[in-house]
Amino acid sequence: MKKPIKQPLHFLLFVTAICISSVSCANDNDEKAAVNSEDEIIAPLTHGEEAHENHCYKCHTDDVYTRENRFVKSIDALSQQVVRCKDGSNVPWFDEDTDAVVQFLNKKYYRF
Repeated sequence: MKKPIKQPLHFLLFVTAICISSVSCANDNDEKAAVNSEDEIIAPLTHGEEAHENHCYKCHTDDVYTRENRFVKSIDALSQQVVRCKDGSNVPWFDEDTDAVVQFLNKKYYRF
């Protein structure tokens, strides 16, 4: 006769393994980071702020984000506008760079 404790123990180990792997995957996705030229890992908001300072101020100031009649009214519109600016200025950003700038602008000015 089988010992009745084995099945619940196997189930508990299985559930624990699933929970641990889920938490691990969630942390990997939440903590995506960019690598700068010195190979140090930086947070997306910091990376977005640096990319913004290095490229966006060449064309405009922060007034474009704080004016009363701004036309960016959603996170999607903000993302599209950052892409338009990037493409129009031939800024050599990857998608991660663009996303980091959108995150930075949203946190600092828009708060969508």
